[in-house]
Amino acid sequence: MSDTPLEITGKYCHGITYPCNKERAMEVMSSNGAPSAVIEQLRTSTYERFTQQSEILAALWHETKGNPFRGDTKGKSPYARRGTAAER
Repeated sequence: MSDTPLEITGKYCHGITYPCNKERAMEVMSSNGAPSAVIEQLRTSTYERFTQQSEILAALWHETKGNPFRGDTKGKSPYARRGTAAER
């Protein structure tokens, strides 16, 4: 999946009225065309309720188990710098 969590929330969260529960967020995002991997990531998230879009972003970004956005980064941001400046 090439979209970042920020791009995903920008594309698929329009129409969500906050606060909302996880099921409503998944329903709206699915109707907006969100890929099944995004919906599944939200489904397995520990978040149950959202009061703003940034919380959906957090659910997609911070959850690590089975996160389709992280690959083999083991819970670290795929955009984080690796190593020291001398090692790069």
